[in-house]
Amino acid sequence: MDAVAARPELELHGLVVRRDGRPVLEQYWAPYVAGDRALVYSASKTFTASAIALAVGEGLLALDDRIVDLLPGAWAAVVGPTESVAQLTVHHVLSMSTGHDADVLERFDPAAPQEWARSFLSTPPQTPVGSRHVYNNGASWLLGELIRERTGHDLLDYLRPRLLEPLGIDATWDRDALGRCLGWSGIHVRTRDLATIGELYRCDGVWEGRRLLPEGWVARATTSRIPTEEPNPDWNLGYGYQLWLGREGYRLDGAFGQFSLVLPERGLVIAITSNQSATQLLLDLVWDLLLPELDAGSIPEEGSSAAQLPVPADSGLGSDWSTHGPALVDATLVSSPDEQANLPDLTAAHAHRDATALGVGFTTNGQQVELTAGIGTWVRQHVRLGDVTVPVAAAAGSDADGALGVRLVFTDSPHTLHLRLAGATARMAWATTPLQGGDLAGLVAR
Repeated sequence: MDAVAARPELELHGLVVRRDGRPVLEQYWAPYVAGDRALVYSASKTFTASAIALAVGEGLLALDDRIVDLLPGAWAAVVGPTESVAQLTVHHVLSMSTGHDADVLERFDPAAPQEWARSFLSTPPQTPVGSRHVYNNGASWLLGELIRERTGHDLLDYLRPRLLEPLGIDATWDRDALGRCLGWSGIHVRTRDLATIGELYRCDGVWEGRRLLPEGWVARATTSRIPTEEPNPDWNLGYGYQLWLGREGYRLDGAFGQFSLVLPERGLVIAITSNQSATQLLLDLVWDLLLPELDAGSIPEEGSSAAQLPVPADSGLGSDWSTHGPALVDATLVSSPDEQANLPDLTAAHAHRDATALGVGFTTNGQQVELTAGIGTWVRQHVRLGDVTVPVAAAAGSDADGALGVRLVFTDSPHTLHLRLAGATARMAWATTPLQGGDLAGLVAR
């Protein structure tokens, strides 16, 4: 924890460790709390693969079934079917060994989600099926489509009675314009829930004496099915069924550092929710620092009220700020600027200081937002945006020039929006860019 705190490019939100099923460490960094169900991005893929496992166990499909046979309607709509697409099986889609040289999701038209299955099947692999691994969100989406086609249920509805409820996981899932769970991303769960699904896999799919996943599934899913060629070492150790192989064991893995590391030989599951681009550095610290401490039995008392994300320093200068026009993008506001994309529509930012807090407001997508920002601390609250209520935590402070810095943490996601109000101008930047778009109303579990 000290090592993470010393590196501004790293930001932890939750850390849960289980040894032999027993929780030995649970830590959260304010404003995040244990009950937050944050978006875990591609860790969702393992939940999607688990639905496929259940369907296999129920005899609704098999790993060697051809996709074109399982989705005959979409295949019939393809103009000029190709032999290579017809070779794709459930195994190839699960292991992302489809032979495509790029993510097929990039070919999906957001305005025509009803055509996505046809779009996938009309994209012939550029190399032989089964010959290579290319990270393919479109393949993960297709797994969800197989569940819908073969079971008559969407992913969340199918998983809830069979897997989620027995595990005590109350999840939500982001959906497309047709109301379908995304499959490749979108599930919102607690850090504890990431540890729970990891523990289920560590125990071969058995939970409290009840088999939830079919016998033999975990061994198949956690064996390297295809070599990987990625630039970072921990992503270059092979890929199973919607799981990455690790230096030991395997892991659920989501963008910006959402992990459940399963280390069967040590009896450990380590779940992490976080927000950074330096995910290789974070995993290095797990291997180099956290694991030796756990092996040595250096387990602190659970939790620490002192742990929190950094808040802006406050000089006490300034009492009122009023800006005009749209906020400008300024990547210098954050310590490790990614490409700044998906910025919100944010105009007319303003603030007023009282004795203990700051009132902050702005307009986004034509809606006025007013909230309270703590000085030297985080204030959790909800803001209404259209038909949704979005949980937000805010902290603020003015610098030596009297400019106001505001940080808005959207606690149903990993993401923080940084604002700076100086003179009549507001500037903004994401600490990491929300991949699902810049509408603040989308940063909610529902």
